[in-house]
Amino acid sequence: MDLKVLGLLDVREGGKPIVPPSAPARQLLALLAAHADHLVPTTVLTQELWPEDAPQHTHARIETHVRQLRELIDAALGVRREEVGGAPAASGRRTARDVLVSLSGGYRLGTGGGTSDLRRFRRAAGAGYRAMELEDYATAAERLGAALELWTTDAYTGVAIGPHLRTHIARLEQSRLRALDQWVEAQRRLGRRHELYTGLSVFLSRFRSSPPRYAAMVAELERGAYHGGVVRPYREAAAVRFGTVLHSARGTLPARRRQPVAG
Repeated sequence: MDLKVLGLLDVREGGKPIVPPSAPARQLLALLAAHADHLVPTTVLTQELWPEDAPQHTHARIETHVRQLRELIDAALGVRREEVGGAPAASGRRTARDVLVSLSGGYRLGTGGGTSDLRRFRRAAGAGYRAMELEDYATAAERLGAALELWTTDAYTGVAIGPHLRTHIARLEQSRLRALDQWVEAQRRLGRRHELYTGLSVFLSRFRSSPPRYAAMVAELERGAYHGGVVRPYREAAAVRFGTVLHSARGTLPARRRQPVAG
């Protein structure tokens, strides 16, 4: 199973999407994906879906959402409805119940060694931090840029957010901003004003909000660009592929003077 959570939620089994159209089932899938390969207690699922006033028969409702997810997983695995039961397990064939597992007290979403953009982000960011400690700023900029490129927009976009997902997303945001801070520092140590300006411009265009210091930094770099004629204006920078400018210093864009913006 392949997971993408650093943007629009995208969960695939065998390359086929299994994100359900139902908002509650999608929220449940998101929380299971946030804790992939680990047990998520039914009490946690209940708190996430109904944080204020849980309705009667919550376990039955959760089971309904689980059943919807399993139907999508079985379809992705090519398991026919009449096959679901004892026969597939006896023959060794993988079914939805092997992927979304019922355990005592909760459920576990098994990835089966599939890909995860969050794991890739953590590995790349970790390599960047180690390079920063060694003062290898070129490698740090490359690795941290690769990590940041994985973020297409705010995490878990398209999912209703309850208390548990909100806490998880807040931690992810902290990790994202730490990686960005370190990437900025690496680019500054390397004296790469162009890459810093362009990368930050693209980054700010992807998210609903970012710390004001980043916008102020872009404005400062933009003023320097106007006086020095060394980088493109924001509207052109935003069209550049994020990763290209974040982790590659090869190739400079042609210089172009910016016209003053009426205030």
